[in-house]
Amino acid sequence: MKSEKKEMKRIALIIFLIIGIIFNSYSQINKDNQLKQASSTAVIWFNNVNSGLYLESWEDLSLELKRKFNSNDWVLGIGEIMTSFGEFNERIEIFRNFTSNPSEIDPMLASFPDGYYAEFQYESNYKHTLNHSERLILQQDHKRKWKILEYSYEFVEGEGYSEEKK
Repeated sequence: MKSEKKEMKRIALIIFLIIGIIFNSYSQINKDNQLKQASSTAVIWFNNVNSGLYLESWEDLSLELKRKFNSNDWVLGIGEIMTSFGEFNERIEIFRNFTSNPSEIDPMLASFPDGYYAEFQYESNYKHTLNHSERLILQQDHKRKWKILEYSYEFVEGEGYSEEKK
């Protein structure tokens, strides 16, 4: 009788462990899949920005950013920024992160609801900047589409850099 109880407990523990492993594996697969989808959106967005397709890049902004910038303001603003950077040469992804809690990415996002968020950081090379880094934060919207929630950058001014409007 005691050995049967021990055997039942052992079987129950094994089943519990197997279920835990399956759920953990699925969670990792889902995370990797979400990052892959978000990365694809980021690449398309950067391709539009670096090709001068600024209106197309505005279409991939989150509702939060679209509330801040109408399409005309976005096109003019991002155009000035990209012109000041100079010709785009290269971008290398150096970091990626996926979370359901946006404050894990940035405490400034603490007021945003839980959902799917992705962060990507890049080392970039533009003609007029040095030590250029770029960061994108994406949010999955209610239609399960990844949208740009934040674009930020840091750099040292290089030869030929100018903030003047052209």
